[in-house]
Amino acid sequence: MVAARAELWLAVAGLGGMMLAEVPQVLSGFLPSPSTAYDKASGGIATGAESMRVLQRSKIKGTIVTVVMAASVTLMTWPVIGAFALLLFAAAMAILWLFLSDFNGAIRAGNAAREARQHG
Repeated sequence: MVAARAELWLAVAGLGGMMLAEVPQVLSGFLPSPSTAYDKASGGIATGAESMRVLQRSKIKGTIVTVVMAASVTLMTWPVIGAFALLLFAAAMAILWLFLSDFNGAIRAGNAAREARQHG
């Protein structure tokens, strides 16, 4: 029984690690890099208002997929690690926040650069 428990812990560790690594992967499937987002927002890449709306919708979709994935892994790991599974969820949300913070900052900086160019 002890060996089975150790094997379950190893499986949970692997699953948790993979889930955390997938957060930026999932978002990268929906969003371009922050530097590309900056270029789009600043006008460095010819784009229209609809393209920026698509980015915002894609950000929402990527966030939803990430939250569902993290919640699923949390539920799957709960029987083995109990409330510690919430730490996996919290870590995934922290990675999500870091990624989106960087992305949103790039959009804001790009918008500011475009505004400065238009009014300067």
